[in-house]
Amino acid sequence: MTLHDEIWRHLPEERPRDPHARAFALATVAGAERVLDLGCGDGCLAAEIAATGSRVTGVDPSEAALDRARARHPELELARPGDDGSLPFADGSFDAIVCVHVLEHVADTQRLLSEAWRVSSPGGNLAVAVPWHGRLKNLAIALRSFERHHDPLEPVLRFYTPRSLRDLLTALGFDDIAARGAGGAPGFRETLLARARRHSVLRPERA
Repeated sequence: MTLHDEIWRHLPEERPRDPHARAFALATVAGAERVLDLGCGDGCLAAEIAATGSRVTGVDPSEAALDRARARHPELELARPGDDGSLPFADGSFDAIVCVHVLEHVADTQRLLSEAWRVSSPGGNLAVAVPWHGRLKNLAIALRSFERHHDPLEPVLRFYTPRSLRDLLTALGFDDIAARGAGGAPGFRETLLARARRHSVLRPERA
């Protein structure tokens, strides 16, 4: 059993969803013919996007998550990435990609986003949602709840500020990047949302 499977086996069937990330993802991919839900989990967001008329494919490294998705949404196209992190799709396969609350759990972020760039069609949109970590919030965490927030037993590996997320997407070949916070008070937002686009036809090199 993989770490991803272990996480999904302990997640309740019904759990709170991030309404800000959901609405942002739906708006970003609106009208796209082919959509990839990168890190689709139980398929709930992918099914919502499919209901708008898009052809949606979900991909997730956890077979336990995909089992849930198959049981809930048998109409979805679902796949797993390769053991090396490669996506089983041809270059330029998707007009839009959503990646909602996934990047914070990914060890090889460069590999994941390089593959996202590859399977995006030129001009394709990317919607990303991760937990917000602005300067004020990070300071409050450092002073009051560092050990609890950065619990080494939790599955979160990455912590993004608006600047670091924009820099990451730029480095991996995306442009037209816009990032903003959602939910919570200014300076203490709950979710960081970023929209980006692939314009270039030249594939970015991995370090």
